[in-house]
Amino acid sequence: MAKEGPIKAEMFLGDVLKRFPAVRNKVKALFGADCLQCKSNQKESIVYTSWHKGLDPVQVVRELNAALAAK
Repeated sequence: MAKEGPIKAEMFLGDVLKRFPAVRNKVKALFGADCLQCKSNQKESIVYTSWHKGLDPVQVVRELNAALAAK
């Protein structure tokens, strides 16, 4: 089994963007540019945002951690 990365599904999207700015482009690609500036990203977890956008949060976390590892 692959080692998990530092980004977890229960983290708030705004916190992820602050702590890991290298994933901004991946967040934009997955959720749209609006999510980068939205004030709600401070209160919405990756799970919630994924659900809201119709995405699988497990896959989203994998992609975010992969993008972080590639930097």
